[in-house]
Amino acid sequence: QLPAGVELFVYDQQWELIEQRINLLLENGLSGLALVLIILFLFLDARAATWVAAGIPVSFMAALAALYLVGGSIDMISLFAFIMVLGIIVDDAIVVGEDAMTHFQQGEPPLAAVEGGARRMLAPVMSSSLTTIAAFLPLMLVGDIIGAIMRAIPTVVICVIVASLIESFLILPGHLRHAFAQSGDYRPRYIRRRLDAGFRWFRERVFRPLVRAALVYRWTTVATAVALMATSAGLLASGRMPFTFFPTPDGRTLFANVEFVSGTPQARVEAHLAHVEQALWEAQAALGEDIIVAVVVRHGITETASEQEGRRGDQFGSILVELVEPDARSARNSEFISAWRAHIADVPGVENLSIFERRAGPPGRDIDIRISGDSAAAVKAAAIDLKEQLRTLEAVSGIEDDTPFGREQLVLRLTATGEALGLSVDDVGRQLRAAYDGYLAQIFPDGEDEIEVRVVLPDTERNVPGGFDKVDIVMPDGGSVPILDVVTVDSQRGFEALRHADGRLAVTVAADVDPARSNANTILAELARGTLGDLASRHGVEFSLEGRAADQSETLEDMRRGTLLALALIYIILAWVFGSYGWPLIVMTIIPFGIVGAVWGHFAMGLDLTILSLFGFVGLSGIVVNDSIILVVFYRNLRAGGMSAQEALVEAACQRLRAVLLTSLTTIAGLTPLLFETSLQAQFLIPMATSIAFGLGFATLLVLLLVPSLLCIYENTLERLRRRDAVEKLVAGQIDAS
Repeated sequence: QLPAGVELFVYDQQWELIEQRINLLLENGLSGLALVLIILFLFLDARAATWVAAGIPVSFMAALAALYLVGGSIDMISLFAFIMVLGIIVDDAIVVGEDAMTHFQQGEPPLAAVEGGARRMLAPVMSSSLTTIAAFLPLMLVGDIIGAIMRAIPTVVICVIVASLIESFLILPGHLRHAFAQSGDYRPRYIRRRLDAGFRWFRERVFRPLVRAALVYRWTTVATAVALMATSAGLLASGRMPFTFFPTPDGRTLFANVEFVSGTPQARVEAHLAHVEQALWEAQAALGEDIIVAVVVRHGITETASEQEGRRGDQFGSILVELVEPDARSARNSEFISAWRAHIADVPGVENLSIFERRAGPPGRDIDIRISGDSAAAVKAAAIDLKEQLRTLEAVSGIEDDTPFGREQLVLRLTATGEALGLSVDDVGRQLRAAYDGYLAQIFPDGEDEIEVRVVLPDTERNVPGGFDKVDIVMPDGGSVPILDVVTVDSQRGFEALRHADGRLAVTVAADVDPARSNANTILAELARGTLGDLASRHGVEFSLEGRAADQSETLEDMRRGTLLALALIYIILAWVFGSYGWPLIVMTIIPFGIVGAVWGHFAMGLDLTILSLFGFVGLSGIVVNDSIILVVFYRNLRAGGMSAQEALVEAACQRLRAVLLTSLTTIAGLTPLLFETSLQAQFLIPMATSIAFGLGFATLLVLLLVPSLLCIYENTLERLRRRDAVEKLVAGQIDAS
């Protein structure tokens, strides 16, 4: 039904991006699930592994229901959270099922083995789940836009853990009892026998001697771990691993804004926009691949990377470019922008040309600096100097400020003659307004309308360049005088609009940083050390970091408080479980060592630290103590049975080896496909997966070797203190007796 020559073309469809990212995560989730199932069947009996694995969909469905009730949704962040907990979701079931299967293999009846496993594991599993919840819960305290984006992660994790607890203790035991009863006496098949024999050989021939050596040389074990931590701290302090607040993958949409001198004819702006569009196609030809999907040219308005309305005026113009998917082309956005800019010729009258891309995540640009002061001319001059400094940096592009120059302005100042004649600035201003804008003399009705009568100079005097000089000013005594006899006239450039922040005039300079060339935080730090201070003293202005830099500062402060709260909650839970104030500190010592693994994981993967990495660090603090809790519980039971401290530590580590390996490997396996995902759309999620996978992998080794060493040192220290107190009491008793 459209007129001839008119077509509809749909472009910039956000649902396509959402669909692609959801499908990407679903594929990675299915791959991770397959790896989790393989590991379960390698370590557990087929029937036990089947029922442990059955808890995954059950817990997922329960977690989805809980997510719906709390107002969550299926999006990229919540789906990533479900992938992250693929391995965590079976941890509780693994611990309960593995303990029940071990006692069943030792000859206990199915009912006794299952009931005993659930009873024995209730306290440690409950406490380990609570520590994980305690680690993720404070992440909900992160405010502002980052909190709104990332809140789905702790929400999903908590929902899944609660669902997993219910499934492990109320559903799984019945299934395991039925499976054990059907199998009769434990008679594994050939493959299962070979796998069990291989695991026993590794446990008795490799792992047990290793644990004994770690306990004998316990101070060497601790010193090695501390040395690794110091090396990791040096890696961070040296700046070899930069921090990027919220990295975003290449998008599909680019913007080019053209800003001419105010008063430029619209035809000239349109001609230059045509040239910029032609340069766009030339850039595509230079890159040698067809990547442009749509081009939209707009006159009289600029584009913004956010939802805010752009600037309007005849001197403005913009071009929106939609490209093919980043994964379907070899040219990155930064390369295309550089090629595009290289083909655009410099034209007189262009005040600013900025090319930038739309980015996901929190609003704002990589560089977002606010300049505030008491003079519009001073803040604008500082903004111009700052933009010139930024243009010297190769990694910086899309430089612009939000206060463009406007039309030429006439500034009138009352002379001494004018003051002597009794005139004031207000008098001159009111008369000029009446002359050029008109003076409302009368309003009278005309039917349903109202007619305004204005007294104004004729157009022949108002709309000619020299007409201002002929205006006469009426004096208080009724006479008149030529305007140039009572005022001086200066000319200066005005502004399209004056912006304020905190009651002061302000200009914001924004730009993008190519992450392949430099780091935004590094550039901002260098500017703060030198350039900003020099400009502030030269122009009498103040600078502040806004946009993503301000969000980063607020988020890091929220996370600092959240981390302290998480550690306090974990300590309280452990103190409740162990009934001790010292034991929780030993177990929590593993937390910073887990972060060591996460740091080296980023280094090995060539990744920058991001806000998602820090989310992973905080979540990891609760996950890594889980295995330590169960290890300590077994050790205390063995000690209560009369076993010596060192032998109890060795035996507890060996007994819990399979459960510790299972819980860690399933969590790592669930994240492994995402770690090696090459799609650009998943790149910003990989740092958090790296933090948890590598951190947990390293922490698993430390749980099995470092925690027993620390416990041995702790027990020996307590024993020496007891002996010293006993000797002191004995000596005191002998003295009193004498």
